[in-house]
Amino acid sequence: MSALLATTVAFATSAPASAKTKKPVAKFSIGDVTIYKVGNDPDTIPDDVRAKILAAISTYVNAATVKPLQTGVVDDASLATTLGPAATQRAAGGDRGALVDEGIPKAAGRIVVNTLPLKLTGLADADGHIVVVTARLDSIARTRTERGAITISRKGDLVFTPDGDTWKIDGYDLAVERSGKGLVAPTPATTAVPGAPTAAPVK
Repeated sequence: MSALLATTVAFATSAPASAKTKKPVAKFSIGDVTIYKVGNDPDTIPDDVRAKILAAISTYVNAATVKPLQTGVVDDASLATTLGPAATQRAAGGDRGALVDEGIPKAAGRIVVNTLPLKLTGLADADGHIVVVTARLDSIARTRTERGAITISRKGDLVFTPDGDTWKIDGYDLAVERSGKGLVAPTPATTAVPGAPTAAPVK
């Protein structure tokens, strides 16, 4: 059984600062969904929660990977809307190299982002409220710079918790590999943060 691969193409173009350009957003879809619960409900992760997780991951990938390739700078303002307090602190410290693609050459042509469907695992409390969602991320961005080709692979788990009406990344376990002639040297980076609590599935 093969998984469907989504592809998004963005272009690295220069434009006046005043010009309004549409932000390229990597396309994601939901794959397998698993729910763990201590009560009888819910039967699955609600659609509104799924939509918010999808939106947050799209914003994250665009801010952390696509924007640096287009402009040479991470979109920290958008990134901040996807990270919880603990993840925000870590993103400003030693984990930044695994969370964002900073200090890489700008793209000289189109940027192609391939993504696999997100595997979601939710944890519900005794009242039936989803309190944690873990999303399995598998994305590969490819482009060419003046030096040559670049490939950025980011795989692992993003752990989301509710924050008001949104869901933000509270933890992660990511493996990142950057390769290609466009880089001075390959830059693999791996980082981990304690993820979601586990509970026995209720049948």
